[in-house]
Amino acid sequence: MQQQKGIPLRAFAIFLLAAIIGVLGGLLGSYFQLALNWIQHTLCGPGASLSLAVRANLEWWQTLVVPTAGGLAAGLLLLLLRGKKPPFGITDLVALVQLRKGTIRVRECAVQIVSSACTIGSGGSIGREGANSQIAATVATLIARWTKVGSRPRAVLIGCGVAAGMATSYNAPIAAAIFVMEAVLGNFAMSVFAPIVVASVLATIVRQKMLGQDALYKLTAEYVTTLPWTLILAAMLLGVLCGFGGILFRAALSAGRRGFQRLRLPLPLLMALGGLVVGAIGTFMPETWGNGIEVIGIVAHGNPAIGVVLTLFLWKQIATMATVGSGGLGGIFTPNLVIGAAFGAMFAYVLRTLGFSDPSQTSTFVFVGMAGLTAATMHVPVTAVVLVFELTGHYELTLPVMLCSIVASITASLIDEDSYYTAAIKAKGEHLPGGIEDLAVRTTYVRDVLRRDCVTVRDTAPFGEVMALLGEHRGDTLYVTDGTEALIGRIELQDVKHFLNDPSLTGAVIAADLTRPVVTAHPEDSIATVMPRFDDPELRELAVVMPGKPARLIGRMRHQDVITTLGSEVLGQQRRSAKLSLHGLGSGDDLRLPDGYGVHTLPVPDAWIGLSVDAIPEASRSGIVVVTAIRSENGRRVHTAATPDLVLQEGQEVVLLGTNEAIQRLQDGSADPDE
Repeated sequence: MQQQKGIPLRAFAIFLLAAIIGVLGGLLGSYFQLALNWIQHTLCGPGASLSLAVRANLEWWQTLVVPTAGGLAAGLLLLLLRGKKPPFGITDLVALVQLRKGTIRVRECAVQIVSSACTIGSGGSIGREGANSQIAATVATLIARWTKVGSRPRAVLIGCGVAAGMATSYNAPIAAAIFVMEAVLGNFAMSVFAPIVVASVLATIVRQKMLGQDALYKLTAEYVTTLPWTLILAAMLLGVLCGFGGILFRAALSAGRRGFQRLRLPLPLLMALGGLVVGAIGTFMPETWGNGIEVIGIVAHGNPAIGVVLTLFLWKQIATMATVGSGGLGGIFTPNLVIGAAFGAMFAYVLRTLGFSDPSQTSTFVFVGMAGLTAATMHVPVTAVVLVFELTGHYELTLPVMLCSIVASITASLIDEDSYYTAAIKAKGEHLPGGIEDLAVRTTYVRDVLRRDCVTVRDTAPFGEVMALLGEHRGDTLYVTDGTEALIGRIELQDVKHFLNDPSLTGAVIAADLTRPVVTAHPEDSIATVMPRFDDPELRELAVVMPGKPARLIGRMRHQDVITTLGSEVLGQQRRSAKLSLHGLGSGDDLRLPDGYGVHTLPVPDAWIGLSVDAIPEASRSGIVVVTAIRSENGRRVHTAATPDLVLQEGQEVVLLGTNEAIQRLQDGSADPDE
């Protein structure tokens, strides 16, 4: 048997699926942007930007009516989801990926995306990145469902969708990919990062073909100046202020939600009221309408009066509070950028008043403030830095942007360890994993380790039929069902042993007489939930049943499968961080891993010879995962994956992952006593 070389086929498959998600996400996201432009042109008339169109074409009463009608229409659409779960937003996408549970329903998402278009198109102060990410994530979910991938690759594919949506919104593929790794997946492993990059880049290429490829805030050299070291250090002070500002912005959004909820109005009226607030603000400050992308350009390309900046800073927050608080669906990423830009312009004005800077440096602080507030609100300092580079095309901003972002993120984290997204997830009662081990046990589910090869027997079956089934199948557990196929118990091999010595009893015994209570689990239970059920040392597997009465058996979950899966999740990530290469290990080689784990290659212990991997005695395999079996063939070392049914032979070696103490016990127990 030849050793497999190259990248496994499934690795190519994940890249192919990521590419499909990127292309479709970029295509659908671009069409969504074009649809928003059409809606805004229809409602507000022609104009170089939304705010200019409002000023030029709408009377004061029309400025009130347009967002109010848009909010009413958005709310009426959401009534189609009556009796369903609450609307699904970007925070839910983050939770879906991090917790690996829940699902995206296509019909509901389609309704919510149209509702989001009504809100954004009519001037609601909310970003389109939320809808774009939801569109691409829905595509990813359909692909994951069609390919029937496990929960871990499914989370990666949905992450690809979020990255594609963000890249399409901002024409920023690197920042989109890093945002997913930093805020959504929390994992920078190459096996995860690579497909995310593929989806993000391809979405950006499609977006550039359809909407143009210039940076959104492309500035000429006259607007970007290199700061002296004193002002670079001043960026750290701006970072501290942004840290507090991010916390206050999050608090304002929460206050807006609570305020609208207290009104207890029907959703359409609630969203219409939110639109009315936005319309009222628009009568004197139309720059607060929409996501505000063009407003950042206006602030960055000139030196607006401090009164205008202060007004924009205040009323943009109120407009966003009204839109989000009333139930508008979309992202807060772009409004956060606008508020941060205004904050940076205010900081530059103070420095200029004190004589520390000049008007030419205002644009620089606009983008520094934009990055700082984003880093503080989302706890994504790396994303904030890269996003500014991609939005402006100017890497001269590197030092002040980096300093401001990291200081803002640290400041906000010291005040509140949660980001905008994690706080929203925890508010729903979800527990976010902490660390690799906690992530593995809480985001691996029974469905991920489920075996469907159960052997069942009727409760009325005679003793001879029970013995025949135990003899024919490799397992030592039979599941007993009644006449309606409902699960009523299990029979272990040890339950029949004492009957074998008394043939007079076997003729009268049926399966029901041998049945003992069964321990069950549901497919959607996490491993953290079911592991305590294995405290019984005699219990080797759980029966997996569908929720409800009567219990219907759909499979089984073995203790060894759980250990193997967790070993792959936990030790696999640690192996990547340690740059482990199993092919380089010879007999007796040892590579230490973090937290008391080790990798050893040993001769097959005498007690294991002739046993399949899943038949290795529990006592000797406790704390150990068998990864690979190695045999010599024509002078070559051939590696074979340690599948549960692999039979270990004399002369082979095994690569073991496990605690150092467990492996040492195995070495001591298998050593030759004469040595």
